[in-house]
Amino acid sequence: MADATFVQGDPNMVDYTPSGGDLAAGQVVLLGNTTGLTCGVAHLPVTNATLGALAVGGGVYDVTMAGNYAAWTKVWWDDSANKVTTTSTNNAQFGYLLEGGTGANTVVNALHVPHA
Repeated sequence: MADATFVQGDPNMVDYTPSGGDLAAGQVVLLGNTTGLTCGVAHLPVTNATLGALAVGGGVYDVTMAGNYAAWTKVWWDDSANKVTTTSTNNAQFGYLLEGGTGANTVVNALHVPHA
């Protein structure tokens, strides 16, 4: 499974040129710095050093949870585990879960709303 699989919505897209390698469709990309870390989602593959685009909010995505969380829980993207978590420290804001799950590694819908 991709990091985040688009389900529905009207995502806000911004231009983005990767500099650390190619991006796969569904890959979550960290943006910003440690005091304002957020993330975007590639909807299409983007070749390194080539202009592409990232969704920076407004979409609903299937994501994997790091734990058992309830619907409407605010979540952050843990880039090392490629999952959403309730731990904000050193993670990028992703948004809110639209549904709860039954435990770690459950795939659920999440609304991508960075800096929510």
